Amino acid sequence: MRSLVLALVASLALIAATSSRAVGDTSLTVVRLSCNDGHSVTIAVDLAMLANLAADVQAINSGITGLSCTLDTLDPSTETTAWTVYDYNPSGQAIAPRNSPNSLPATTSGSTTTFQFKPDVYTALLTTTDPSLTGDLSTKTLKDIITLSGDAISFMTQHGGGNCADNVPATVRFYFRSPSASGPGDPPPGQPVDRLPPAGFYTQFWWSNPVSLHLLTGKQGPNLIAANMFDPTEWSDWDGKPATDPLVAAAFTKATQNVQAVGLSFGGDCFFETGVTPTPDTFTSEQFSSTFTEDT
Repeated sequence: MRSLVLALVASLALIAATSSRAVGDTSLTVVRLSCNDGHSVTIAVDLAMLANLAADVQAINSGITGLSCTLDTLDPSTETTAWTVYDYNPSGQAIAPRNSPNSLPATTSGSTTTFQFKPDVYTALLTTTDPSLTGDLSTKTLKDIITLSGDAISFMTQHGGGNCADNVPATVRFYFRSPSASGPGDPPPGQPVDRLPPAGFYTQFWWSNPVSLHLLTGKQGPNLIAANMFDPTEWSDWDGKPATDPLVAAAFTKATQNVQAVGLSFGGDCFFETGVTPTPDTFTSEQFSSTFTEDT
């Protein structure tokens, strides 16, 4: 496994150094990180961040925690500034964006974005990398008015495992990511071994917690949710570590000041990004509407 990861690191570094395409910057490479705990993200990184992320993947796959991850390079067009829906593939181990006209992509008018759920497909994220909505959000309050329109009876989540095997009810909550809040290295003093790899890996990804909205019926809302980026009591990282914990508090502050993508995540009450789908699975016209704003 170690040799495979080292080969992956080398190939990713070569692609990052030689790629002539980019996401607003030719020095960025788009990668997909997928892990066996149900997390999967698409992210644009520079060469330094790519090296850090690859080192973290190496640490994960060489560790004893049972967590394993893969890192794949993608076409840069998969990371756009527009609001984008990400769905899990049939394996449930990786997400892909709806970018093509035939994929039922999200449509945005003003601050309102809508998309249609797909039958028997688990939707994971609705995010944007729009420069006007990212960057330093440390003084912002995220707000979203959410409306569901359709005849779905309810919503299902993918199981998360562990102590929350049912992972219900289905929920939607705020999410943001910040690669600059990561970095390889030894765990801080006092860091329990079950938090390996280092906290810098987990603190790239944040979810509003407990702020969320339960998805209960096909016709719901409008409902307002709001979360303060400056209040660490309202956020937790990939590993469920609250931003108030001294081990991750500084990383949370740095993350809020360097947001690369922001939006909504779909999952359950225990696992926040395992995806949701309307039931019954033959349903084909359930629509989600998001009016997302940021206030100071």
